[in-house]
Formats: sequence, C-alpha cells, structure tokens
Amino acid sequence: MAEDLSTVTFNLLEGITWSDGEPFTANDVVFTWQWVITPENASTSFALWDVLENVEAQDDLTVVATYKRPSVAWFEAFTSAPAGCIYPAHVFNNDPANKNDAFLVNPIGTGPYVIESFQPNAEIVYVVNENYREPNKPFFARVVVTGGGDAAAAARAVLVTGEAQFAWNMQVEPAILEEMQASGGQGTIVTEPGTSIERININFSDPNTEVEGQRSHVGTPHPILSDLKVRQALNLAVPREVISTEFYGEGQPPTANILAGVPSLESPNTSWEFNLEAAGALLDEAGWVMEGDVRVKDGRELTLSYATSINQVRQKTQAVVQQAFQQLGVRVQLQQIDAGVFFDGSAGNTQNINHFYWDIDEYANSSIGSPVPVNYTVGFYAGPEDTLSNIAQQENDWQTDNYWRYQSDEYDALYEELLAATEIEAATALLIEMNDIVINDVVVIPLVNRAGGNYAIANTLNQENIAAGPSFEPDYWNIANWNNVQ
Repeated sequence: MAEDLSTVTFNLLEGITWSDGEPFTANDVVFTWQWVITPENASTSFALWDVLENVEAQDDLTVVATYKRPSVAWFEAFTSAPAGCIYPAHVFNNDPANKNDAFLVNPIGTGPYVIESFQPNAEIVYVVNENYREPNKPFFARVVVTGGGDAAAAARAVLVTGEAQFAWNMQVEPAILEEMQASGGQGTIVTEPGTSIERININFSDPNTEVEGQRSHVGTPHPILSDLKVRQALNLAVPREVISTEFYGEGQPPTANILAGVPSLESPNTSWEFNLEAAGALLDEAGWVMEGDVRVKDGRELTLSYATSINQVRQKTQAVVQQAFQQLGVRVQLQQIDAGVFFDGSAGNTQNINHFYWDIDEYANSSIGSPVPVNYTVGFYAGPEDTLSNIAQQENDWQTDNYWRYQSDEYDALYEELLAATEIEAATALLIEMNDIVINDVVVIPLVNRAGGNYAIANTLNQENIAAGPSFEPDYWNIANWNNVQ
C-alpha cells in the first residue's frame, strides 16, 4: 500500500487456476474492474469499483490499482463476497461489454467447489473443484444447498429429522427453536452478535403512479410518506420491544440505528420509543383527521401497503405493526411474497425489493463486508444531481443501491466526504453522522439488531471449523475447512 493510500499493489499467488483449468492472472483483476464500471452491465458493485482511476497488470502476477482519491476504505472493492469477486476474463471473451447472463447461473471460480446443477429457488449441487489450490481440501465430496421453503422447515431438517447438517439465518421464534432442539436431539442453535438490522423501509416515491413505464419513479414524490411528520408518527408506533422479545429472543435487541453491532460505529445520538399518543399528535399536526376508524386528509384515506417475504417471524411482525398502526387510524394492506421472488434482483421482476412497488416493506440488511461500510451506506446515496444514477430505476435495470428513492444533499455530501477520508477516526465520525441523518429523516425504521451467526448445526458437523460467527463474510466463506466430527 502506498503511504498516501493512492495505490495498492497486489502480488498474486503463483499456480492458481480457475476451476476449468485456465490460469488465474492479473488480467482477470483488470477485466473485473472494466466489466463492473461498464454502465450497461448494471453491476450492483459499480459504486465500489468506480473509486478506482485505473487497474493495471504489470505482469501476470502483479496488479497495481490506482485510486481517484486516497481513502481509508480502499480495500472494499477487493474484499468480501458481496463485492470482491473476481471474474474470469476468458469466460467473457475478454470483452467488458459482454454482459454474459449465462454466467449468472453457471459461474466458475477458484473456490473449493464447482456447480454440478442449479435449479433456481429450489436446489444447487456442488462437487469438488479438482483444481482447488489447497491440497486435501475440501472434506465433502458433494454439497447440496436447498432453497425455497421457510426458516422453520430448515431448522426442523437439522434439529429434528437430521435430513440436513446446516441451516442458515434461523428467523424463527425462540420458543419454537428451543422446542425443536430439545425434542429432536439432532443438533443445536448457535446465535452470535452481528451487524444485521431488521427494519421497515420507507418508499419516498409513489408506487401507484406510472411514469415512463415504471412506478415508484424518482420524479413522483410519495403522496403520504413524503411528509416527515407522518414518517415520525409511524416510527413512534412500532412496538420494537415486543418484536425483539417475542420473535427474536436473547442477543437480538431492539435498535434505533442502521449501524449497529460494531460498538465504535453505534451512534449515541439516537433513541427509540413506543408512544401511540405522541404518534397521533404528529398525524394531527400533519392534517390527518380521524373519520371513523381511519384518518383522512384532502379526501385521501391514510392507507399503506406493507410487503415482506413469506416467513413466520416477519408475518407476525407485520401483524403487530398493523395492529399498532390501525390504533393510529392508519390502514395497512399486508403483502407476503415468496423470498425467491422478493429478493430476486431481475429487471423484469416487479415484486422485488429493487422495484419497491409498495409503500413500505421489511427485510434485514447488514454492514457485513467491511469495518468501514461504504458498501452499506451507499444505499442512501442518490448520486450526481443531474442523473441520480444511484437510485434504482428503469434506466439502470433497478440494479443500483438506493431502493428508497431517497434524496438528501447533506447525506450525499457526507458520503462523498467518506470516500475521501484517509483516517479511521474521521471515517467513523462521518458514518455516525450519516446514520443520524437516515434515522432523523426516518428513511428506515430499525426494528432489531439481528444476530450475525444464527444457524442450526447438526451434531455430526464440526462446529469449531464453521467460523460463521461475527465476521465480515457470509457463513460459507471458509467451507473448504468444514468437516464431520471424527
């Protein structure tokens, strides 16, 4: 690393090959940068790689990356599974303009496994990569990952029936998990702290008006939720303590922040409360008058659509929030969408979180990936004023990060300042200030600081080698080391 953080030189390991036997070289790193910053490819990692001025291969094993401006978060483009994947240039015919959609369902890499078969939203089967760099690894000849279904069924498959050895992201009520673990005897539940935030997201655009072939258009402000007092009222009407205690349990506390789980990044300036009386007073001030059991303003009823993925905990959270909102005179229309659809980022999928074709929604997101989470905070950045290019819209296939259609000059300026921060202390102060803007503007309503490692593991699997606890990587990051208890 250059002392002034302007460049970094990567010395690649010799002898590494892609799973198809082709050598992994510096050209693959250069190609990845070129591909990601090609706007037509609509890469979700565009903002992270766009901080680079140039990426150059000095030879087959040496890469020099030069930054547009020095930054303490220089590493984000090259690290973590969400953003740091390097693409095999030869599979794209060394053409950065080759979008190569086929690669999405049949990728190759340098990891311990290769794909044998893939059925979207159903099952993916991996077999050993014979060209893997570490001798005598991995330890399993075959890994089968099943998708779809629900978290309770996944937990049951590990804890009760023994059909599976690992179940990720156990968003199941604690009482049910404890009963499964006690009665089944096939495994245990592991819960470790993390940075994931279950939250309600606010749509700042109108999901019911179509403009230029798309709803939730950045140019159509939301007719109800554009009013800060309405958003503040909704924030006061969410019973976080009930949601945390009843649906998540120990180690997953209520929170008022979007940056939580890393003590140095948690803002001391925010707080939350459940106060229906104060919430009602705010709606009164905003001109929403009770008529019967619903509030009305200028002939419009205060009715909101509220979507989330199909999941018992989320459905119960929806019910609790709906009941509290209804006490305020806010009607809530609930929508439940299969997780395989809700989280699928395809441009043609109008029921995903990218399009945000409803008023509010709920899911979890995390600053996983970095101790200086530029990749996370970019979600609230609108982009240059003339293009608003970071706001998800038809022009970018809804692949950019700002699903809320949120615009704040103050936040954008701080984000750009964060990109140029060269000291960790300065970056931390900026991150806290950015957190506070998002919270005070009620862009999201944080509910619970969820566990980082929250999984069911079979008694047959060696837990010491899982390393899925609090980290900056997804649970499977070191699957090459997973093995059975001897």
